[in-house]
Amino acid sequence: MPWTVRRCLAEEKLPDAIKILQSSQDFTKNLSDPPSILLKTCSEVTTLKSEIQHALLLKLSSGNIGLSECLQTVSLLRNFFPDDKSLRFRYLQSRMKDISFEEARIWMFDTLTQHRAAFGGDSSHYLSTWVSIQINRVLADMEKQIDHAEGIDSLMMQATYFGESLARVGADVRGLIVPTFAEHLIRKLEHNLTQSEIQFVRNLNQFNISTAVVSSAVNPESANLDFPGPEDMSPPKQLITHPPLALYLNDVLTLLNFVGKCPLTQSAPLVISKLEGSVNKVGHELETWGSSEWLTWEPKEQSEFNRMKRYFIHLLVPHLDRILRLIYPPLSISEVTGLSITKCAEMIQIKYIRSEVIES
Repeated sequence: MPWTVRRCLAEEKLPDAIKILQSSQDFTKNLSDPPSILLKTCSEVTTLKSEIQHALLLKLSSGNIGLSECLQTVSLLRNFFPDDKSLRFRYLQSRMKDISFEEARIWMFDTLTQHRAAFGGDSSHYLSTWVSIQINRVLADMEKQIDHAEGIDSLMMQATYFGESLARVGADVRGLIVPTFAEHLIRKLEHNLTQSEIQFVRNLNQFNISTAVVSSAVNPESANLDFPGPEDMSPPKQLITHPPLALYLNDVLTLLNFVGKCPLTQSAPLVISKLEGSVNKVGHELETWGSSEWLTWEPKEQSEFNRMKRYFIHLLVPHLDRILRLIYPPLSISEVTGLSITKCAEMIQIKYIRSEVIES
């Protein structure tokens, strides 16, 4: 019989192996004085009990196990556990796995569905503990992917679908997923804005304003403050005559393009605050630079600097306002917050506080 059990294990005929095990146990119970050879054979079969149990648990840990096969396996495992509580624990233990974000949705959905079918409602802490551990692993893997992912919008869609799927089986984790993306968004925003501000100061210190005087003289149209029409979302062309402003705007627009791929409403106040802080830093750097250079400039250069400031205040800042309203439409913010559209429009606005500076 031991050889037959081993063959059943090798061929994955676990129900047959359990039948042989039960028969050998019944023999020893029913016979008052069984022959020694029979006792020895039954004892050898009993020693294979742990191997049969291990094979069943290994089967449960497979990602390819279907619902009917899972229910059959759990039914067979009831021969090895005194109560459902200990079996539930071993079932969830067998389903504990280091899974990637891509694998997590199907793996967790199947596990929770099969657990409910096999055990019904679970009032113990085992299931909640299992979900918590698995979710923490998934979030850790997702954070790594966010840091290196080029398509954050695609990853966000996958994460949302993941949350919706688990919500159908009682494990809605969308409240954990969204903050993860929001935190990444703000970290990237802060870092890139800081780099843009540093680069602006470098560009400003290397900028010769006399070149802008010549450019304005050659191309008088560049000196106007005409703002692009409502349908034209391209950056103001006048900024080209002042490269530090044009380059800063390009850096910020590139960053806002990234933000626009994942426009989380709850991130809007922080995004606007960080961007407003950056604009004010850059504006004050511009004014400080002008103040320090003012006496060394000729009247034409002083006039050009004043034009540069006007471009910054009346072209660059309003253009960023327009882009922000595209990313965070006041109507959408109003629907989420319950505030009026007018109030939301006021929130999505960059306020530049000017310093007292010399101006002719």
